[in-house]
Amino acid sequence: MTLTLLCRRQITLQRATVVAGTDGSQIRTWQNVMAGMPASILKIRMMRRAEHFRQSASVDTVVMTPIDTGAQLDDRIFDGLWYYRVRWVMNLGDRDQAWAIYTQWLDPQDDI
Repeated sequence: MTLTLLCRRQITLQRATVVAGTDGSQIRTWQNVMAGMPASILKIRMMRRAEHFRQSASVDTVVMTPIDTGAQLDDRIFDGLWYYRVRWVMNLGDRDQAWAIYTQWLDPQDDI
């Protein structure tokens, strides 16, 4: 079975860019890198989360996708409702057709 059959959501990968404001300050804006990618978003249970502490990142969600998104550390994923901060990406080894993006769910008030 292919991962594509399990992907019921569409995600957008966003990357931050810094631009100069009118007063000379630096303003972070988010630009879409890829949009409309099929994905499945899975929450990590608390016991499983402990295994990822060795990666020195807080991770609570895994985004599975059949597409190599090219996601980088601190990129942002938007699923139409929530934002997730990219912590690391893993190729699952299925002929480059299965990728796991380990993320941290962002509280709407968080500014990354």
